[in-house]
Amino acid sequence: MTTPTPLRVLYVEDNSMVREITLELLEQNQRRVAAFGTAEDALREFQQQTFDIVITDVSLPAMSGLDLARSILGIKPTVPIIVATGYALDLSQSTWGPKVRAILKPFDGPQIDALIADLCAEVEPETKSRSRLPS
Repeated sequence: MTTPTPLRVLYVEDNSMVREITLELLEQNQRRVAAFGTAEDALREFQQQTFDIVITDVSLPAMSGLDLARSILGIKPTVPIIVATGYALDLSQSTWGPKVRAILKPFDGPQIDALIADLCAEVEPETKSRSRLPS
């Protein structure tokens, strides 16, 4: 019996306390998470590694989470992206496509797990094993 390949998650949150708490939620269920405090650092990592999904806060210093999402979609248009926000945000499919969704903060484990499962349902195992995340 083979062990399932962990889902590779790129997570961006500038508030260190929120980042640590959410990291604990995200590291459940066969996931490898690379967490960053800025969109710029996360974008550099995205350009060097393979990720199955990106989760980003909207309000980040310098580059916003929405700008990060646009940049990532410019590199890999099919990557699922979850935008976490403290206020209602309309991410219509006509503008962002079917793989970009918003989640209201604060969210709990079952909410984020369900959204990740929905967005990553079509991720191929070979995609998940192409590159290693830093430990």
